[in-house]
Amino acid sequence: MAHTKDNTTTQRTFKHLSAYERGKIAALLKEGYSQRKIAEKLGRSSSTINREIKKGTTTQLNYDLSTYEQYFPETG
Repeated sequence: MAHTKDNTTTQRTFKHLSAYERGKIAALLKEGYSQRKIAEKLGRSSSTINREIKKGTTTQLNYDLSTYEQYFPETG
């Protein structure tokens, strides 16, 4: 019996963010760009940028023991 391919779903075309793109995200965040503008500049979905920023953001400790959050491209 021959097996036919009857898939109704389309092939997914995921592409990982490159180290360059992660660095660009960090630079644009420091310049004050919104996540949507960063997505437009990189030609990526705004949800991709949002997820990357969430993954790469860590809580840091100041010298006075107060905390702040910052995106690090190496963490993502």
